[in-house]
Amino acid sequence: MIARSRTFVVQKDPPRHSSTVRYHQRPVDFNSQFTTAGDQRVTWERPENELLVSLARVSLTGAKSERVRELLSNNLDWDYLIATADHHNVLPLVYRQLVAQATSVSADALSQLKNLNQENTRQSLLLTGELCKVLDLLAAHDVPAIPFKGPTLGVLAYGDVGLRQFSDLDILVRKQDVLNVKDLLLAEGFKPTQRLTNSQEAALLRFDCAYNFTSKKNAVFDVHWDFAAPHFSFPVDVSRSWSCLQTVTIGGKQFSTLRAEDLLLVLCFHGFTHSWERLGWVCDVAGLIDRRRDFDWPLVLDKATRHGCRRILWLGIVLASELLEASVPTDVLQTAQSDPMVNRIIENVQERLFAPEPVSSGMLNEALVQLRMRERGRDKLMSGFRLATAPRSYDWMFLTLPRWLFFLYYPLRPLRLAGKYGARLLGSSNLVDSG
Repeated sequence: MIARSRTFVVQKDPPRHSSTVRYHQRPVDFNSQFTTAGDQRVTWERPENELLVSLARVSLTGAKSERVRELLSNNLDWDYLIATADHHNVLPLVYRQLVAQATSVSADALSQLKNLNQENTRQSLLLTGELCKVLDLLAAHDVPAIPFKGPTLGVLAYGDVGLRQFSDLDILVRKQDVLNVKDLLLAEGFKPTQRLTNSQEAALLRFDCAYNFTSKKNAVFDVHWDFAAPHFSFPVDVSRSWSCLQTVTIGGKQFSTLRAEDLLLVLCFHGFTHSWERLGWVCDVAGLIDRRRDFDWPLVLDKATRHGCRRILWLGIVLASELLEASVPTDVLQTAQSDPMVNRIIENVQERLFAPEPVSSGMLNEALVQLRMRERGRDKLMSGFRLATAPRSYDWMFLTLPRWLFFLYYPLRPLRLAGKYGARLLGSSNLVDSG
């Protein structure tokens, strides 16, 4: 599901343990000089955070294994580590690596991780079963559907559905089939996650990208017809994705899903719109890159350049390389790291990744970041226009209009924003003038 992006700031949370290693975290400053490519960007506030990042991968190198052993020698807060691993959706990966280090891990912590990992495996199998049922249902009624993320990404990025921690399922259908899919799901006992009037449903189909349903077993399905809502201005042509698919096998059944190059762009955009606030999303990108030795980098770079989302791609692959040592080609990585704006955003993401309390910096900051991440002037202009005028769910849920009056949402949104933020900006200006 694509949601409103959020930007967080770091808050101090002193370590509650003694440690043989000094950990700290620098305050975020967007106006400061960014670190040059290749330098150490992050100094970890606490060893549990560094350990978590070191463990969040399918396999460890010799040097990384040695570092893990050093970190395990600290007086670790296991409750914090386990809770943080769960929050970042990397519990299966952490458990897999700690089992190999069992003699250095608290017995209680290992037991707790084992139980949580088993629960994740059960949940993954349940969701995979629900996905199979829905795809069979749609196929029986000649409705094409493409599963992406969820269990298919588990296989593509990790080689095992159980190594990816996920809580919902995403399928892509053609927009003209959405209401047919809705009727089929309702007949099977699914329920929409939101009760919508006919006008609100029409607004959802026009101004959003997914219709969400819950099965009788509480499996959440996001039925997409696009990868992002219009206000994000994500320019990838969804229609072309249908002609460029790959096959993945799960439990002896074959599924068609997005090819790796298209999926990488989707994952990077998803992470960007959510401020990369989950380490698990970085793991998805790193795993997808590492498992595809035949990855067509010229193709994905050409697509990102043509669509004006090169910085969004670079942000994802640099995070995957610097945090998780993803196998990004040297020339690609160096080009990505040479972009000043990418460097600045990466430092901010890494600094706040383990911030104890998320604090939103507001819609204006969100808009500025989105504009700065677009390379071309025309894309900045279009993004700014859509951010200001394209209705979001709050607009059409707050004020329900009949379909023939939908055009009014476009001027109503900037008027509402002007009323909301105008007084604040005027107040700030007065403070500056009086100073």
